[in-house]
Amino acid sequence: MPFNLRLKDYITLFRVAQKRLDSPEAYRSFQHFQGELLVKFLQSHRLNLRNHRVLDLGCGFGGYSIVLKETGAQVISADLSPSDSAGELEMFCADAQCLPLADKSVDLIICASLIEHVQNPAQLLREIYRVLRVDGWVYLSFPPFYTPIGGHQFSPFHLLGERTAIKMQRGKAVFKNKEWLQERYPEAPNSFAQAFGDWGLYPLTISKVEKLLHEIPFQIFERSTRWLPIDFSGIPILREFLTWHVQFLLYKPASKHTPK
Repeated sequence: MPFNLRLKDYITLFRVAQKRLDSPEAYRSFQHFQGELLVKFLQSHRLNLRNHRVLDLGCGFGGYSIVLKETGAQVISADLSPSDSAGELEMFCADAQCLPLADKSVDLIICASLIEHVQNPAQLLREIYRVLRVDGWVYLSFPPFYTPIGGHQFSPFHLLGERTAIKMQRGKAVFKNKEWLQERYPEAPNSFAQAFGDWGLYPLTISKVEKLLHEIPFQIFERSTRWLPIDFSGIPILREFLTWHVQFLLYKPASKHTPK
């Protein structure tokens, strides 16, 4: 059964997205709702989560992890700067490019909106491949850099180049009156690489990620535009500008066969 959002889902998504920067709790609610959508997406592909070991990589405030746990998964929540305010979760601090996990030790990996913040995406994907069991799955998503929102807090000025984007971002005062953000991230970074303090923002395209995935090698089971029925992610060149957020469902085969 294909996965499609209903009108009320879009309304809720818009509402929680609008409020996501108000507080850590608001951002967790934003993550939580997207986690509910993600579980429905995975279930539409007949992926069973109950009693499976799931790694939420770059878990942030834990919204996805909470939903995965409620679904019955055995959740491992990892982040470079884990939140200390999601008491129902056990989060641990880890660099996604060097995970303290054994080879082939997890069944499913969620890597949502992380890969564009990693300086070496190839190393991140190699680590994901290493800790994933054979016949395991990965959900990978990110906003392509050259879309209007691909620059995160620098958007849409990132399309005019780094120097201009940094100058214009300082004028926007994105974190104004948001002390919790000012405490975590520099309000006036000097480069994209310093955008979030300990981690940055690096230009990443769909084409580059596809190339890296084939080199690992993962099998791309699905590539689509996240949460939208209209999919631009397969259109050469245009997809880099029109796909607001791309998502991949990846498979680690024992051999070169394709899952059914």
